[in-house]
Amino acid sequence: MSLEDNLLYAQGALSARDYLRRAQMDMKVQRQFSPKTLRLEYQLQVKDKAVEYQAGFLDAIGAFMLTSLDGVTVDLYRWEVLHVLARANKLK
Repeated sequence: MSLEDNLLYAQGALSARDYLRRAQMDMKVQRQFSPKTLRLEYQLQVKDKAVEYQAGFLDAIGAFMLTSLDGVTVDLYRWEVLHVLARANKLK
């Protein structure tokens, strides 16, 4: 992967973390979750971006989901998503 591809991937991952932060804040304020928020975020903000950006976005959402399913509480304001994804990519 070239440096430009890595930059787009990282931007997508950071965008996903920002989305998760907003979704978490909305949950705290509204006390309910709307299942369509992720779909809308993807359709409106992500789908027209480069493939590498989309991959970073989806990989970050997946990393968050798998970490949460494993029983680990993720503090989205301290979560180093790029380090998590870099570690996972090294294991491939």
